[in-house]
Amino acid sequence: MYRIFVVTCINIIFTTLLSGSILKEKVENIIGTNDYKIHSSLIGLLFKNESLYITNDRINYNKLFKTLQENGLLNLQLNKPSDIEIEFIGINKHFKSYKILNDTMQVLGFRYFFTKSMSVNSQDYFVWNILFKAEYMIDPVMLLNELKEANSLVTNVVNNGNNKWTYEIDFQNAELSNTIKVAKNERISFQKPLRAYMIEVENAQNLQVISRSSNHWFPHIVFFDKDLKVLQVIEENKIQKGVRVDMPDDTRYIKITDLYNLINIRRGLSIIVR
Repeated sequence: MYRIFVVTCINIIFTTLLSGSILKEKVENIIGTNDYKIHSSLIGLLFKNESLYITNDRINYNKLFKTLQENGLLNLQLNKPSDIEIEFIGINKHFKSYKILNDTMQVLGFRYFFTKSMSVNSQDYFVWNILFKAEYMIDPVMLLNELKEANSLVTNVVNNGNNKWTYEIDFQNAELSNTIKVAKNERISFQKPLRAYMIEVENAQNLQVISRSSNHWFPHIVFFDKDLKVLQVIEENKIQKGVRVDMPDDTRYIKITDLYNLINIRRGLSIIVR
């Protein structure tokens, strides 16, 4: 009888601690009301110290999802292959946010998805809705880790039900994580590309690209600023052995590829930045 009373009191205490908290509401939204009720005692223990998960009224989603996953509270498997919809809301730098999100999806193995809608509003909010069919939901721990590598901060995650999720992400300080930084007067030789070469430069004025003799390179070069806004595009519909060009002012990123097919530069390219 005493043991039952103690257990009951503990459950009441945990319920009180979680009642009305933004952390409680978020955990319940993410894992679902039924699972939340079933595991309420465990949840009370895991999230008793809310200060570990909330700073300045903002939830640390990386830590929240990791705790849920490590304790078996994050069920990502579906009963059968189902349609999944993800809404990404990017705050600031919408050109860069699309690049980062698209690359992240590729890294996570989601290469076949359909863009349902894409828009940018007057407040510079980038909204991208994608659809795909899978037996598993996107692993939020892996997703958030990849975004963290790009210095992108997830500010809100919402489970909308029916396999629909929303991720709000602040890209204010975002940086591309898969670029190759090239210093002035440095020469780099690239091997066979699996995708377009993406390099990062700083305060550079001139770019020289050299194609190997066995290539059939039709140059396609795009210059971007720090926010991935296109500054200039160079295209050649004739085979070139090399290109030398002055960079536009404010160039930070440069994409170098073939106009038609990567197989045309299967032997790789060399670049020199000055």
